[in-house]
Amino acid sequence: MAPKDTLRIGITCYPSVGGSGILATALGKDLARRGHDVHFICYERPFRLRVDGPRLHFHRVMVNDYGLFKYPDYTLPLSVRMAEVSRDQRLDVLHVHYAVPHATAAILARSMLPREQQPCVVTTLHGTDTTLLGYDPGYAPAIRHALINSDAVTTVSESLKRETQRVFDFDDSIDVIHNFFVPRPPRRSREEVRRELGLRDEVVVLHSSNLRPGKRIDLLLETVARVHPLNAFRLLILAGEPFAPFSEQVQRLGLTECVIVREKVTDIEDYLQVADIGLFTSETESFCLSILEAMCFGCPSVSTRVGGIPEVVEDNQSSVLIPFGDVAALAGALEGLIDDKTRRSALGRAAQARARERFSAEVIVPRYEALYRRLCR
Repeated sequence: MAPKDTLRIGITCYPSVGGSGILATALGKDLARRGHDVHFICYERPFRLRVDGPRLHFHRVMVNDYGLFKYPDYTLPLSVRMAEVSRDQRLDVLHVHYAVPHATAAILARSMLPREQQPCVVTTLHGTDTTLLGYDPGYAPAIRHALINSDAVTTVSESLKRETQRVFDFDDSIDVIHNFFVPRPPRRSREEVRRELGLRDEVVVLHSSNLRPGKRIDLLLETVARVHPLNAFRLLILAGEPFAPFSEQVQRLGLTECVIVREKVTDIEDYLQVADIGLFTSETESFCLSILEAMCFGCPSVSTRVGGIPEVVEDNQSSVLIPFGDVAALAGALEGLIDDKTRRSALGRAAQARARERFSAEVIVPRYEALYRRLCR
């Protein structure tokens, strides 16, 4: 790429284990691979950005805990750091993931700079800004202000776009750019991981999430408890947060020997390669990156038909969709796939092909590039 084609892009995301951070980090790394200069501005290095690479840079935001404030403030230090990096690195674009506090900070940062130094602000919504905070009168006006003052707003699904327009009465343009996933080569073999998990010939049912209320882990465990026989499979939960609050339900349902939990896994590909079926019982989902991660490894899912999930999978072609709350149907669909290896394999092949054709970096990242260039013109 010629120097004149190079863009200077700042990215701010939550650096902890979670779908938005994974997406933002993968986007930055692929943009750098395509010849752009990418600067991550966060309170910690994103967990999938292990070291600075060519054209990849990390700028830490220092958060001080002053006695003057009852709670530590992040928005103002973030905005100051964004302004500093924008000025010093001559950023063309600040791409922020989540409206609060990131877009709010970006808009404040832009206002600190002379007009000729102001970067464009792109805000990507991943869900919670709309589906949770959008209904909170203490946040909604600030989110709407951030959206109106962004140069571009994107959502990760058509479903989230419609809900955002409705919740915030937002009539401006929203670009839908779906998530993508770039799997890394597993560090261990499939056999090594199965041995670590204590597996023999059981089918592995995978659930990966941050365990927040919308994921409905209670329904997940109730679904699994209805599947027979229990010794034919194991439920592997990759938990982004502590699983302890659900331990009592596991014991009450008699699932102690059936459930395997691994918390805050960073090398997720090690475990994705051993998964046979994904199980997701969410009440709301904007996209569900965990389903796409499984699809990349040829793993179909049984999931609720909510939010953006139907955009990710093809009903009964690459996964099975069930109306939310129908635990009996979820259990029946899961039991059917556990028993039918042939159908499971066929769905898995279709899922992997769909992931490559619709949700690869080669398909998605050029759409962000085109958006940045349109704004910079």
